Amino acid sequence: MPNFRIFYIASDRTETFRAKAGAKPPYVIHRSHYEEGPEISAADPYALWFALRYNPEADGARAPRAVGVGDVLESKGGLLLCNFWGFEPAEWRAAPMKTNSRVAQGRSSRGSKRR
Repeated sequence: MPNFRIFYIASDRTETFRAKAGAKPPYVIHRSHYEEGPEISAADPYALWFALRYNPEADGARAPRAVGVGDVLESKGGLLLCNFWGFEPAEWRAAPMKTNSRVAQGRSSRGSKRR
């Protein structure tokens, strides 16, 4: 049985997620908007959802709460976002690389002459 790591959407991000429900998969999500939860074994994402929704203490499936809309499951197969109609593929948004703006523009801070 595969293991799924649960990532719960932060409570202050739930309404923002609901407002963007019309986006198409794969969804690009921000890691900073999620709180890491437990890792639980289940046959598939729907079995995990069902177990936590209707029988949270069964088979050691202890989690702070059931998986809901906006939450993410991570497994070896990738990320799955719990949406209004089921689970959809998702991916973490890559953090932008921080660069020195002067270097990025081809300027050097050394030897600059001011007029």
